[in-house]
Amino acid sequence: MEDSSTTNGEDWISRLPDSLICHILSFLSPKEAVGTSILSKRWENLWTSVPSLYFCDTFTTDCGNYMNKVNCFIDYVNWVLAHRDGFAIEKCNLSCYTLHASAHLYSWTCAVIACMVQELTIKSELFRVGQLPWCLLTCKTLVVLKIHGRFVLNFPTSICLPRLKFLYLNSIIYGDDASMQKLFSSCPVLEDLVIKRHDWDGVGIMNISVPSLKRLSIFSLSLRSIGNYEYKVVINTPNLEYLEIDDYMYEEYSVNSSPSLVEACIQGTCVFGLLDGISQVKLLALSGDAMQSLHNIVPILPTFHNLTHLKLGINDNVGWELLPNILQSSPNLKVLNFKEGLVKPFNKGTFQFSWNPPRCVPCCLLLHLKTIEIHNFLGTRDE
Repeated sequence: MEDSSTTNGEDWISRLPDSLICHILSFLSPKEAVGTSILSKRWENLWTSVPSLYFCDTFTTDCGNYMNKVNCFIDYVNWVLAHRDGFAIEKCNLSCYTLHASAHLYSWTCAVIACMVQELTIKSELFRVGQLPWCLLTCKTLVVLKIHGRFVLNFPTSICLPRLKFLYLNSIIYGDDASMQKLFSSCPVLEDLVIKRHDWDGVGIMNISVPSLKRLSIFSLSLRSIGNYEYKVVINTPNLEYLEIDDYMYEEYSVNSSPSLVEACIQGTCVFGLLDGISQVKLLALSGDAMQSLHNIVPILPTFHNLTHLKLGINDNVGWELLPNILQSSPNLKVLNFKEGLVKPFNKGTFQFSWNPPRCVPCCLLLHLKTIEIHNFLGTRDE
């Protein structure tokens, strides 16, 4: 059978333009792409123009020749980056799981930034605190930036990320409130922001004021409070469309969103002051813990005039005592979803259920509600 890559002995792949060959090489690992340099004189340096680079040291300490493999990986990354010759990088992933390789993330980041990278992922699984260079926060070509690890962000006098649209920050140490606020305010076209906070990161008041932001996700599951700091979240995002919050530490939220808000997913105990700011939302999901927090503070709920879809979780300690209030505050509700069911098993087979029938039927039930979805139906009398 004739090789599809040749006709009458002619090599069709080599007739492709360099840009297309480099695109094909980008689907290979860096090591495989470098291996193509032995094919011919023309291929010798094509790999240096590959637009995407992925480096990851996935060695375990119990594997043979551990240190030799780590050192070979370090030498290999240094060699690849040194041979870029200024060719632009579209995507680069620097993931380090070993102490020795992580120590080079600073210099590797500088080298990648010099190649006008557009999408950059930096990841370190070590608990040891690391540092990243100033040039990372003044890169004019970055569109996507993902940082995962205990890195201290060194803030230069001037931060400028004019093209950044997606920012993912996990376990970062900011130093103080002003540093975090300065970072966000220096991203004039930022549209998607994900913040995952762990332990103590130096921030008490988290101020997110980004007019261009469309999607915001905040996770503070393992955040620890220290000292007598004021803990508060201020969100000023007039063009926000999606909001997700999973927070068990912060109790005070100040939110200034807009009619553009389509969907909000609230988990944890962070409901105080939050619902007023998102009262124009169209789709709302409240976890069981959020329902318990509402029950504990017994708030006067705002009216959700735009709300058409509502998902509610259930908590072990709270039934549905607030359900009539929630329905009364949602006059245009069309879909009601009990995503975790109506009751939960409690004490070996018995079921916990609490319900106060409303004095009058909420208007959404009379006029607009079309669908009720009940998941995990158990067939009990209470249901």
